[in-house]
Amino acid sequence: MQELGGLICDLVIEKHGTEELLRRVADPFWFHSLSLATGFDWNSSGTTTVLLSALREYYNRSQDSGLFIAGGKGKGLASVRSILADKTREGIIDDNAGESIRLCARSIARVDNNLLQDGYDLYIQFVIVTGKGRWAIVQQGMNTEARMARRYHWHMDSFPERLNDGRNGISSQRVGNRTMDLSARISVENRADMVGLVSDDPHRHRHLFANGKQATLDNSFVDGKILRLDTRIDWPLLKRIYESQPTDFDQLIGLTGVGKSTIRAISMIASLVYGSEPSWKDPVRYSFALGGKDGIPKPVNYEDYDRCIDFYRELLGNLMHSDDRLSRIAENLNRNYGRITGNFL
Repeated sequence: MQELGGLICDLVIEKHGTEELLRRVADPFWFHSLSLATGFDWNSSGTTTVLLSALREYYNRSQDSGLFIAGGKGKGLASVRSILADKTREGIIDDNAGESIRLCARSIARVDNNLLQDGYDLYIQFVIVTGKGRWAIVQQGMNTEARMARRYHWHMDSFPERLNDGRNGISSQRVGNRTMDLSARISVENRADMVGLVSDDPHRHRHLFANGKQATLDNSFVDGKILRLDTRIDWPLLKRIYESQPTDFDQLIGLTGVGKSTIRAISMIASLVYGSEPSWKDPVRYSFALGGKDGIPKPVNYEDYDRCIDFYRELLGNLMHSDDRLSRIAENLNRNYGRITGNFL
């Protein structure tokens, strides 16, 4: 998978440049197609980890590839900062780019883990970086109750719109019901009201919420709305947030201790007090399943792997020749290897 996936990506880079590869990796359809071309025959949560780990090993073993991949699962996810620091010391990216990418990766993790409350907790993040400091991010969350995963794709050009439906897509097999999405453009008013709320002591509104396990009608029915909110709100934390006086939404969600439940509570309090609503629509754009997770994958034919790798090496080596030469190579591919590679390129 390292050799075949790496060679396919090298072909894209050779023909279209590293920027085009970043855009393709940020496309859920293309990414899934690449995983199928390199060995997967069904849509599995392991697709993300295995494919990107293979590409990480392929590119990180070369100092002059012009591309490297940081991150991973578990300890790998926590290594993003150290890998970026290493690449900065090696001169592959400059100081400013490394720190900027780290902060962007952390911000995007917050968006998909805290602002999009879809029931999936992030446990994987890969950052694909070029020598020019350009990047794409692929991360994945797991819904342990449903035992399903969901993959999120980002490209750096969409980062400024991260709070306005900025992600490139989500790969998921199901659409959630009543999913709070504070990263949606429609949530802009609610986000502003959240900042206004914590700037004004939230304890002033505590009387609107029931204390204890039971709530009275007076406390739970306000302006024609039934408030359904966990009454175990961390009021001391809200007090600390108020004392910090965040000036914008980014500062608010970046404060220590501000996680999913706190963000949800502030959003719903703001909705109750000011009347603004966040988006409740799951932003899944791509939903598909190929094959089945029946535990019986197609056996890997290593001879086919080797033939594909040899072919792509020859193709890559001949890219500098004429278009006629490339056409003959492509015809040879379709004639002799079509059943293996299809029309992927």
